[in-house]
Amino acid sequence: MELSQVGEFGLIQRLRSIVGEPGDGEVWIGDDAAVLRAPSGTILFTTDLLVEGVHFDTGFTGPEDLGYKSIAVNVSDVAAMGGVPRRAVVGLGVVPGLEVEWIENLYLGMQQCCQEFDMAVVGGDLTRSDQIIISVALLGNPAGRLFIERGNARVGDAVCVTGTLGESAAGLRLMRQGNRERLDLLKAHLRPTARVKEVQALRRHLPSAMVDVSDGFCADLGHICAASSVGVLIQESDLPVVELEGVELEESPLQLALAGGEDYELCYTIPEDRCEAAMAAVTQATGTRVTKVGEVVEQSRGRVLLIESAEHPLEMPGWDHLRV
Repeated sequence: MELSQVGEFGLIQRLRSIVGEPGDGEVWIGDDAAVLRAPSGTILFTTDLLVEGVHFDTGFTGPEDLGYKSIAVNVSDVAAMGGVPRRAVVGLGVVPGLEVEWIENLYLGMQQCCQEFDMAVVGGDLTRSDQIIISVALLGNPAGRLFIERGNARVGDAVCVTGTLGESAAGLRLMRQGNRERLDLLKAHLRPTARVKEVQALRRHLPSAMVDVSDGFCADLGHICAASSVGVLIQESDLPVVELEGVELEESPLQLALAGGEDYELCYTIPEDRCEAAMAAVTQATGTRVTKVGEVVEQSRGRVLLIESAEHPLEMPGWDHLRV
């Protein structure tokens, strides 16, 4: 069976059956970060891989921005579990002939991101490769023993999302066009904001499930649904979609929001009676907008997008590394 037949998430499930079940109080394969028990408490552990030609193009992504993003995407995974980042190690595959200054600037970008979150790169490995490969593994801590999984959403919970959806995808498409007029959209793609500060305010209100929007809102909300055995009802008019005035792209703002990916916003569920207070707390503490976009429903209802009262299946695929 070829990889394209099972896809990225099908492969993850097959590997999950091989590595076995997690220990008591731990979370392994299948969430944004692993949760591990240590003698002094609980740690979060995650990793991300960026490959030239798949995740980035050096033709329009400079080394500092790439370094920043390589750390930020891991920080976002830790944030999605309710944690804060602490230490990282970097594995780097480099092409022979690559300028030393390029690698130095890559690490300068990493350091800029680390400084924002009071964390550090503490080691790693370097090897020769046919293309540039950046692998970051990151350790973090939850708040005490509290961490937030994907699998605890309950029927009746509100579905909320931070920030704006689709900006990163729009920025990527503009860069491919050679259009650099909308710097806000370019920055959203090149230097995404990991929502660590937002989580620090949010977790006091006990969200039931959470994921970061890396593969696309539709796909990532689908991970919560699958893990929690629930459905969702999303109101299209409530989605905080990217504003594209003066920009010509093939996709609509809604398409970019649902399937664009790499926003690194937080999508979470929370009991309805705590929803308004939680949204207000996050905005007051950080200035970040939080939007209620729908509700959790019975699994039998499926995943539904309401557009002017008409029901549509919420099935846009998002990003899958292994499907072609």
